[in-house]
Amino acid sequence: MLKFILIGSLLVVIAFFIYFEPFRIEPYDPDVEVNGKAIPTVQGSYCWSSLFSAQCADMIYVDALHMTEKSKPVIVSPSDKIHLSFDRKPDSLEVVRWDSKTKSEQVSLKNDILIAPSSQGTYTYEVVAGWNEHGDGLSAFLIQVR
Repeated sequence: MLKFILIGSLLVVIAFFIYFEPFRIEPYDPDVEVNGKAIPTVQGSYCWSSLFSAQCADMIYVDALHMTEKSKPVIVSPSDKIHLSFDRKPDSLEVVRWDSKTKSEQVSLKNDILIAPSSQGTYTYEVVAGWNEHGDGLSAFLIQVR
């Protein structure tokens, strides 16, 4: 009987570490794809705390446009569905689309899907995600509508 209790306890501890990731030191990166093709993201500044550590990292980017200036845009078609998801769903999520140094707008995400603009051009998306128990993080990605 004691053997079953020990094995059960061990399984609970293992499940805890798998599910809660208490040693994770930075936020979850978004998984972004369009038509089955992955869109690379750039990690920006973040603050994150875990079981044994807490840290903030300032990546010293001026804005999302600056974050993606060395990125190669992924080509998409007008109004394509862009899937954005995380390994662990954030408690808060804000997505802002930039199409120039001065023009940006918040965009809505429905069922983890963004709709690409209908107008041709290059667009940067800024993603700010927050997890109540751990912190928040900023990331960005670049697309070109053709």
